[in-house]
Amino acid sequence: MSIAESVERARPAFGRDVAAGLDALEPLIGRLPIDDAVAGGGERVVTSALRGYRFEAGRDAASATTVRAAVPASALGALDAALRESVQYSRTRHLYGGTVLDIPHARSLLAAALADALAVDALSSAAVCLADAHAPAASVAVALSAHLSCVLLAEAAQRVSVLAGSTFYARIAPFELIEQHVRDLSALPVLVPGLSDALPSALAGLDAWCASTDAAAPGSLLRSEVALAIASDAPGAVEVHAALAAAASRTLAEVGAGGAMEPYEERELAHRVALLTAGAAVVDGWLHARGAEAIAGDPLALEACLRRIRGRVARRQPPLPADLVARLVAHAEARAASGEEMAIGPARATVPPM
Repeated sequence: MSIAESVERARPAFGRDVAAGLDALEPLIGRLPIDDAVAGGGERVVTSALRGYRFEAGRDAASATTVRAAVPASALGALDAALRESVQYSRTRHLYGGTVLDIPHARSLLAAALADALAVDALSSAAVCLADAHAPAASVAVALSAHLSCVLLAEAAQRVSVLAGSTFYARIAPFELIEQHVRDLSALPVLVPGLSDALPSALAGLDAWCASTDAAAPGSLLRSEVALAIASDAPGAVEVHAALAAAASRTLAEVGAGGAMEPYEERELAHRVALLTAGAAVVDGWLHARGAEAIAGDPLALEACLRRIRGRVARRQPPLPADLVARLVAHAEARAASGEEMAIGPARATVPPM
């Protein structure tokens, strides 16, 4: 079974419980519940939220790539479920004469979390494809994806927790799933070996990935045909795409120049390459989905995702414009009402673009 097929099967389980999701991935990542056996022989035992797990020791590089590709992509199912629950809560909870989602700040929180979830979907899907294809630079690209996907999952989950208000802390039925997913997504890099050290493992091959012609590589942001497509079908995203393309140009030159760096400088550079990889993956996903009803092909969703990525590159995150917030919130409300996935492709929009 391919990594992509395993991810498809595991995502619904992650939506119910992260532990159940890891169980579903066990044939792929070699994880066994500690209750089934006494840990020994070099296995690593870790606990999260009073639950213990045993991971096989001595996994080779190929297996590390598999874990880094499969787990973050599958864990998106947990964030997607938390988003649906938070929207349902926000539509039933009344404050100041209206619902929570009538409050502008709450709408902005939801839109930002959903945009980050869509970016994770594009980035982790690209990583899974590279890993399944055994592409030359797959191990580096997958490591960068694993690092950034875990960061985005945890940050989006934190926004969901703010949206849920006191319900998050009190675990009030039927919305207690929100707290569970936020907690477990934050612990994911510690829980799963290979995720916490993903970024350092990518450093040695950074130049190879930056020289790659893959559609998800940072260099693809510089392609003229990409700029023309965005100018034609997503004019609102022209400026932010140009900014990311300029950042990609500078970053590729920096990587190509080489030279000695301090450890923190190497990590900062690798993190920036991961962000630009996410931008390239989002654009590539939009190019394939444009013209369809999938949210990944929506020009406003593209602009929102790229704005969030640019904010991280620039280390200054302005709020999303009102039209982008309105589009993403409308999508989130429609998906929550139907019970369908919000951020996992190929999601079909149930409201027309604004």
